Amino acid sequence: MLISFFCKKGGVGKTTVTGEFAGYLTTMGKKVLVISIDDQNSLFEMFGLSSKVFERDDNYLEHFVADTCTEEDVLIPLRENLYGVKTLNTDMLSKKLTLERSFERNFVGAIMQLQSDFDFVFFDLPPSSNRTTEILLERTDLLMLIVELNKLGVNGFYNTLQYFVDNDLPLEKIRYILPNGYSKTKSVPGVALKELKALIRDNVPEAVLLPLMPDKTIIKSLQQKGVTVFDEDVSKLSAYEKSQKRTVMDIMSDIYDTIEIEF
Repeated sequence: MLISFFCKKGGVGKTTVTGEFAGYLTTMGKKVLVISIDDQNSLFEMFGLSSKVFERDDNYLEHFVADTCTEEDVLIPLRENLYGVKTLNTDMLSKKLTLERSFERNFVGAIMQLQSDFDFVFFDLPPSSNRTTEILLERTDLLMLIVELNKLGVNGFYNTLQYFVDNDLPLEKIRYILPNGYSKTKSVPGVALKELKALIRDNVPEAVLLPLMPDKTIIKSLQQKGVTVFDEDVSKLSAYEKSQKRTVMDIMSDIYDTIEIEF
């Protein structure tokens, strides 16, 4: 199954949600691949493995598509049964996909080859408009939009809907919407959530609004130590951080359990 995470706004927690969901599925015995289409490759940082991005300069996604490296070369272990693939330059990749039809065929073939070896393939898509994103959204089996609960986040959601219309992508592809950054003590997220629900009702009424993701401060503090929410090794954490990790893990489990996936 191909699963994409997207929003026409950066900094909404998309990579965090992608990586944590992937980690969650591995706890269920699934083999998961996350392809970082965003060339910032921040996916590796959240697993405490940013150095892996720079260990080699010949094993990016583009090299695999061009058949200059093997699948074994391109897969970077993140955790048990969880692998990542890095991208060198999203803009250049998209330009090549636009100009060279044969390269697009090779790109789709490479994705299909990877898909055959994993239970799930996740795409961490950038907020920019490009041909790579269009191709992957067209082939995605399940799409989740991440919306940060503030004015800019809601605007980003609206721009995402407009992007779908402009590129003839069916709005029905948007299966799930995850509101991120909720806080009971702040008024802004509540106002944004109300606006978001109205946009969903008027534009994508069949989409499922997932349970609220809490303020990302706790998650970010864990990731600074290279620990994700579903990691079993908590030796790097203080007693308080362990307690916070358990709380967030319960919340994320409820969110991901809401998503209907055929195993």
